[in-house]
Amino acid sequence: MTGLSEGTFVASPYPASGLRTGERIGLPAFPASWYRVAASSDVPPGGLKRLRWFGQELVCWRPESGGQPRVFDAYCAHMGAHLGHGGFVEGDCVVCPFHHWKYDGDGKNVEVPYRDKPQRGARQQAWRVLEQNGMILVWFDPEGAEPGWLPPVVPESEDRDFVTVVGEESWTIRTHVQEILENAVDVPHFQFVHGVAGFGAVELVEDGPMFRATASVTMQTGRGPVDGGVETELWGMGLSHVRLVGVGPARDLFTVTPVDDETLLAQHTFFVPNDGDGGPSRYGRSFMGEFSKQIVEDIPIWETKRYRPRPKLASGENAVLDFRRWASQFYPAADE
Repeated sequence: MTGLSEGTFVASPYPASGLRTGERIGLPAFPASWYRVAASSDVPPGGLKRLRWFGQELVCWRPESGGQPRVFDAYCAHMGAHLGHGGFVEGDCVVCPFHHWKYDGDGKNVEVPYRDKPQRGARQQAWRVLEQNGMILVWFDPEGAEPGWLPPVVPESEDRDFVTVVGEESWTIRTHVQEILENAVDVPHFQFVHGVAGFGAVELVEDGPMFRATASVTMQTGRGPVDGGVETELWGMGLSHVRLVGVGPARDLFTVTPVDDETLLAQHTFFVPNDGDGGPSRYGRSFMGEFSKQIVEDIPIWETKRYRPRPKLASGENAVLDFRRWASQFYPAADE
């Protein structure tokens, strides 16, 4: 089970290349970043959801009183029962199904029901959690470092002229998060994979964990060809904010989260103009359909390509190297 309940999960229809993801890509599987692990609506007050991310079993739960969701390692510190199989929320605690030991929001054991005091040495690992844009995010760092940055709130998520739509499909893909995000700077592929009418230069802006690439493209619209751009703003290796420049107001918050060292889950959350009745406008529906179509077009390439550490680039393609240099900050430093 890989986390979210909304939408439809789509397993890849493409045959495996014969090599495992790690063999084809050769990058550390889990870069340090904030990653989406659930939708806020998946975990209502008093709710508990089993998750599997980063090759680990987790549970996400929310106190009955509401407030901040929690994400814990799934196996009870007492005797290893899985909290996601029969565990439940009681008040502001999560309760193990095996012996009904209770853990508070910090993961500390606060009650052993058949003893007069808690087991102070029993503690569930509690993950760093951030809830925004209708999503529950966790911080993952392979070296256990604390987060030094926070991703931004999407402005459209707080604008009544926009409606938030969780994409109807989610894709389980045999690749690495960096391979997917690298598409932001690979401008020629927009023409040859996605059929845009033409492409030009890409402009880059870097600011710590943020990397923005604005690719000049010519898009076919109902009004004919329009010169515009695709602006992709990456926050770490798990979150990609995408909008079209010169066409209309809308934004896609595209998330990629490693399930394990072989696969990831890709998901869209759209922020599109309101049609006046609480649904997406005609342009919003077109925007969402186009972005979902492009994922399907990319999957067979992502699942069968090899990562080239030293690619033989054509002139004008150095943005790929700029992206990779920026991405390197999210991996453990190489041994001296």
